[in-house]
Amino acid sequence: MKIVKKISSKLVIMFMTLCLFISFSPNITAFADSFKVVTLGGNLTQDQKNQMLDYFKVTKNDANILEITTSEEQKYLGNVASPAQLGNKSISCSYVEPTSKGGLTISTYNLTWVTEGMIRNALITAGVENANVIAAAPFKVSGTAALTGILKGFENSSAGSKIDESKKEVANEEIVVTGDLGDKIGQDEAAQLINDVKKDVVKEKPKTDKEIEKIVEKAVKEYKVELSNEDRETINSLMTKINGLDLNYNKIKNQLNDAASKLKEQLNSEEAQGFFAKVKEFFANFFKTMSDWFSNDSTTDTSSTKNNTESVNTENSVENNNLNETTDESHIQDKNEKSDLNQSEILSTENSNSQNSLNK
Repeated sequence: MKIVKKISSKLVIMFMTLCLFISFSPNITAFADSFKVVTLGGNLTQDQKNQMLDYFKVTKNDANILEITTSEEQKYLGNVASPAQLGNKSISCSYVEPTSKGGLTISTYNLTWVTEGMIRNALITAGVENANVIAAAPFKVSGTAALTGILKGFENSSAGSKIDESKKEVANEEIVVTGDLGDKIGQDEAAQLINDVKKDVVKEKPKTDKEIEKIVEKAVKEYKVELSNEDRETINSLMTKINGLDLNYNKIKNQLNDAASKLKEQLNSEEAQGFFAKVKEFFANFFKTMSDWFSNDSTTDTSSTKNNTESVNTENSVENNNLNETTDESHIQDKNEKSDLNQSEILSTENSNSQNSLNK
């Protein structure tokens, strides 16, 4: 009986332990699914780091805080980015929250060179499927090294996983190649072109460099962009490396299509903004022209009134002069009449004197 009681007690304890484990398991899974990682540039001041934590709305208690060093950035970008692009300080920061579904949600802040589309494309290449990602900095930076921090954040999240080194290297190179191309044809256009070429390469799995070149050339013609031979060679080289990763098209095609759709929306939005900017400029110029026109008319009317006034004054002056001349002539005539009268009086006097002399 004692043995049976002991066995029963152990079974009860084991059952209770199992129940306790099961009851806590869902909480652990939920925590892992939402666990956040923030990476901070190692060369930021403490105030700047705190500023970024505030921006990401996290504290040290609810996120895993990591630092990114220049040596880490150099490891993945040293062979593909120029010294000017890479810089000598680690500034870019990231917020990474792996999720179980929902795809990739990307946003950026204070990045002047790297765009959301570029980051999304690179993460697809690296094999990241679902995550909320923010790439940011406390002040304006190119963002060239942002992906290094994002990938490190994903790997160090409880819901993340280790990323193959070759994928990380190619993904970082994709950022730089797209950025360089964007300097010539536009950032979003470049991201869309690279995404389309990558989609065809992953789908068709070309066997030779010539086949890759054909895929690249086809996309270049479709986008109607002018690229140098060097640009084409750079894209060919990147696509050769992507082809070597042996990515599963069926697994990532939805991501590639989603990326293409978002880039198209962005381009349409930019075109719409450009259109309304032109409309605004047109009406601004129109109203300025009308304003200038009315201003000129007003000036002309004023000038005309002034000229008319001057003309009237001139006419009055002439009339006054004529009047003066008439008055002067009358005055002269009166003087002449008086002079003739005086002469008559003189002659009369002389005649009288002569008569008197005769009488005498």
